[in-house]
Amino acid sequence: MTRATWAERKVDAICRWTSDSLRALVIKLLLAEHKRAVNVVKREIERVKKDQHTYHSEERCLILGSLETVLKALQKGRT
Repeated sequence: MTRATWAERKVDAICRWTSDSLRALVIKLLLAEHKRAVNVVKREIERVKKDQHTYHSEERCLILGSLETVLKALQKGRT
């Protein structure tokens, strides 16, 4: 399923009564917000990987595991 397809299905499920231009705008905003969420998680993963002083190795592994699970869920569209 392409990114546009899942976004269209989500918007169509909620906004059946809107005009095509409004529908297109909402889809565009939804895709942009999804991309932003993916980028935020990726940046946080890199920040935790580079941080050598704040976390013990066990904590770092748990945090990275959690962040990678969130990233996989976002990339699969299961949010």
